[in-house]
Amino acid sequence: MAEAGVEGRLLIDLGWRRGRVTGVSVHSTRPLNMPRMFCGKKPAEVAVALPLIYSVCGVAQGCAAAEALEQALGMPVSPAVRHRRRLLIAFETLKEHLWQIELKWTRFLDRAPDRRGITQLFSLMQDFRAAHFPAGRLFAAEDSNVQATPVQFADRLDDLERYLDSRIFSQPRQSWLEICDRQSLSKWSRRCATVAQQMLFQVENRGQAGLGRTRIAALGALDAKYLNRRLTGAGADQFIAQPDWQDAPAETSAFTRHCDHPLLLSLAKEWGNGLLTRSAARLVELALLTDELRNGIVDPGTSDSVESGPCVGPGIGISQVEAARGRLVHRAELAAGRVANYQILAPTEWNFHPKGVLAGSLLGLAAGNTADLQQRAELLINAIDPCVGYQLRIGVSESNGEPGRE
Repeated sequence: MAEAGVEGRLLIDLGWRRGRVTGVSVHSTRPLNMPRMFCGKKPAEVAVALPLIYSVCGVAQGCAAAEALEQALGMPVSPAVRHRRRLLIAFETLKEHLWQIELKWTRFLDRAPDRRGITQLFSLMQDFRAAHFPAGRLFAAEDSNVQATPVQFADRLDDLERYLDSRIFSQPRQSWLEICDRQSLSKWSRRCATVAQQMLFQVENRGQAGLGRTRIAALGALDAKYLNRRLTGAGADQFIAQPDWQDAPAETSAFTRHCDHPLLLSLAKEWGNGLLTRSAARLVELALLTDELRNGIVDPGTSDSVESGPCVGPGIGISQVEAARGRLVHRAELAAGRVANYQILAPTEWNFHPKGVLAGSLLGLAAGNTADLQQRAELLINAIDPCVGYQLRIGVSESNGEPGRE
C-alpha cells in the first residue's frame, strides 16, 4: 500500500473466490480537475509551475506544457529546441525504468537496491538541462541558440553505458538487443548475474511468463482535431477520467511503443502481453533509449525532431509526448493572453481505466492463498506502473478451494 498525497491514489479491489479473482474494481482519487487552477494565469507562469506540481515525470509534463502553450500563442519553436526536449524526456524515461528495476524488481527478488545508476543518470540529466536551457525553462524560445559541446557529455555517457552494460544487461547493450526469441532470452536470464536476469528468470521459472495476459488494443495515433473535439465536448471530463479509443479502453506503455521489436514479437506470440513480455519491454526501451541519447547528443544532426500536432484553432494548443508510462496529452486554451482552460490526459487514466489493461490482467488471476495473490497482483500493477500510489485490497468471498488454471 502507498500513501496518498495531493496527487491522489488508486484503490484496487479484488474479489477472490475459490482460488481465482472473480471481480476487479479500479477507482481513482486523482484530482483530474487540478489543471483548472491555471485558469487566469499567464502562459509563462503556468509553464514554470506545472512541472513542479506534477513532479512525477515532471520533465515530460514540462515539455508537454511548453509545446501546448507555444502552439496556443502561435510561437515558433525551432526543431533544435524540440529535439533537446525529447532528449530530456529520454533521460527521464531511462531514470524511471532504472527506478523500477533497482527499487521494485530488487524488492520482489529480496535483493539490495543499487542507486548509483539512478544518481548518475539524474546528475547527467540535470547538467544536460542546465547546458541547453540555462534559465531552467523548457518554455519560450529565447534559449534556442544555446550551444553545448557534445564532448561535455560524451565521457559521462560512456560511464553510464558501462554501468548499464554491467549492472543490467551483463553484456554490451548492442549484443543484448540482438536477442530475438524466448529461447535466447531464457539462456541469457538463466545466468542470473544481474537484477534483470534474475527477475526474468524468476518470472519464467515460476510459470508467470503469461501472468496477466489480456487482449486490449494498443493506443493508436490520436489526431489533434479528434483530441480537441473530445476535450471540448459534453463528455470531456469523463474522457479525461476514463478515456477510450475506438469506443474501447486502450493501452499506452513501453510495451506498446516497442511491440514490433523482434524479441517482443516473439514473446507476445507465446505469452501475449503477460508479465515476461512487459518486463522484457522495459529492458528493450532501456537499451534503445541509451543509444538514442548517444546519437542525439553526440551527433544531433542525425536525429529527427518530433513535432506536436497541428494547431486546431486560434488560441488553442494540443501537445502529445511519450512519457515513461505512456502517452501524455496537454490542451491549453488562451483568451486575452491568459489561460482560459487547461486539461491533461495522462497515461495512468488509460492503463488504469476500470475496464482497462490492469483490470483485464487481474480478472481471473489464480493463486493458492491471499499472500500469493497479493504478490502476483503487485507484480502486474508495478509492471503496468501507475504514476501515483495505490492501495490493493482483497475481499475473500468464501473458503477457497484449489486454485484454477491461469
